[in-house]
Amino acid sequence: MLTKIAVDRLPDNLLRMRTPDLVREIAAGSLSGIVVGIIVGGLGSRLVMRLAAIAAGSAVQGITTANGNRVGEITLDGTIGLIVFGGVFTGIFGGLLYASLRPWLAPFGRWRGFIFGLGILGLAGSLILDEANSDFIILRPPLLNVAMFAALFPIFGIALVPVFDRTVRALTQGSIISGAIAFLGVSVAALFVGLGLLSGFGALPDPTPVELINLLLLGLIVAGLAARALAFSPASAPWRIAGYGLLAVAVLVGAARTFSSVLRILS
Repeated sequence: MLTKIAVDRLPDNLLRMRTPDLVREIAAGSLSGIVVGIIVGGLGSRLVMRLAAIAAGSAVQGITTANGNRVGEITLDGTIGLIVFGGVFTGIFGGLLYASLRPWLAPFGRWRGFIFGLGILGLAGSLILDEANSDFIILRPPLLNVAMFAALFPIFGIALVPVFDRTVRALTQGSIISGAIAFLGVSVAALFVGLGLLSGFGALPDPTPVELINLLLLGLIVAGLAARALAFSPASAPWRIAGYGLLAVAVLVGAARTFSSVLRILS
């Protein structure tokens, strides 16, 4: 009788044990994503654009780009825009996605950041490597520009892992400050995912490719976090196969679009 009661209560106990750790990982995902996103996505994109302008030569200097800036000019508005949209927003996406998929990435060991970055490149690379972006026509050679922008994705993944791990350790201290920071991180994550889902579902049934990709990423985040909250272990065969299968399909769908877009840029 006692054994039966213990077994019946086991899932609840596991859920209570996992919840504080998962909450800290969600907070760490949003906070570390913001930090790495600003550095790699924001400032890194600015550096890549500067290198692309230099490589293009003097003939294109001063030409207006797709975002309204001029080639060769570094403006405060443009830099702030990159930091906010290319850094903060994309960083939160990446950080939360990593937090949600962490158990499935763990078997890759020290390569997990690189693999994660390549996965994001496949999933959402077409948002940056957009064939409709006239900048890839103005700034030559296109192969160099594609390679530099594509490299930002694995660099983000590699940089995210140690920052995420350090953030999680900092949030486990149990102090008032760490608790407040964790609350801030979780609040940012909840607001970001909630508004993102509302915006994505509001665009149905005729979403743009960007909205579809955003919904796909948000869906992976929600599914991964839900699976972890319910204590579905990726170590068990059914959930391992289902998890990796879902990820493979999502990455392949996104990668097909990214690859198609890159081919058109280079052609």
